Amino acid sequence: MVDRKHSDQEYVLGLCDGVLGQAGIREHTFDGLVGDPGKNGLRRRLPVDAFYPELGLVVEYREQQQTRPVRHFDKPDKMTASGVHRGEERKLHDQRRRDVLPGMG
Repeated sequence: MVDRKHSDQEYVLGLCDGVLGQAGIREHTFDGLVGDPGKNGLRRRLPVDAFYPELGLVVEYREQQQTRPVRHFDKPDKMTASGVHRGEERKLHDQRRRDVLPGMG
């Protein structure tokens, strides 16, 4: 497993914390931001990279697997409960964040 506290993402989010003068809540979830139903029929809340409640600000760090195919992350031979491979599901979730979060204020 990757040690996320030494990742590029955590470095950038740390810079955001410093500039904003507060620590963002990592992997925060919102009731209205959910994925597709899983095998059990439940919809899991989708996390955001960092949330700054006092500012009403969400920060999403765009990693390489969000802009180009990366076999390790995409798992093209394994279908998710949504009926697509992980890379396609991640694209759907990223779009859902872009669509839903602005309407949440």
